[in-house]
Amino acid sequence: MNKKLILIFIELTFLTIAFFVGTPFEFLNVTDDTIATTITIVLFLLLFFILLKQIRQLKNKVFKRTAFGLFTIIAIPYFYIGIWTTIITWSNYHPMWQDLYIYTNERNEKVISQWRETSGSIYDYRDRKVIKEYSQFRISLDCNAKMLKGIWTENDTRNNSKKIINFDNKRREN
Repeated sequence: MNKKLILIFIELTFLTIAFFVGTPFEFLNVTDDTIATTITIVLFLLLFFILLKQIRQLKNKVFKRTAFGLFTIIAIPYFYIGIWTTIITWSNYHPMWQDLYIYTNERNEKVISQWRETSGSIYDYRDRKVIKEYSQFRISLDCNAKMLKGIWTENDTRNNSKKIINFDNKRREN
């Protein structure tokens, strides 16, 4: 019984962290992104079904109800995000994240500000700290570009221009 509870707790914790952190993988090709997103959705669905089966096998009613309540609280936002992601991924117009600004510093750290036209007049913006970058694949985590410190080079991909920015005093130097 204790092993089942520990396993359920670990799975619920993983789902909660994954919900807030997101996936660190970014595919820069539409086809690769569609395949990876579909595989991710299937894996998360499988995890939810396994977790539900484990919760149903609990004998203690208090643990069972508590685990099922936590499961429901986590499953509802995943359900809505899954529907939205499926619609976006399999639509004729597959919106992809586009780089707006690429910030680099002297330690070769890279932060990318991105945007995506999700639907008509709905736009999403995010900042990602790049951990590793390959030709059509990037490993990155969400971050806040407003929290950067020090001197960074800003590469504006729309205008193909570069500026030096001192984030300590928000001064732009040409």
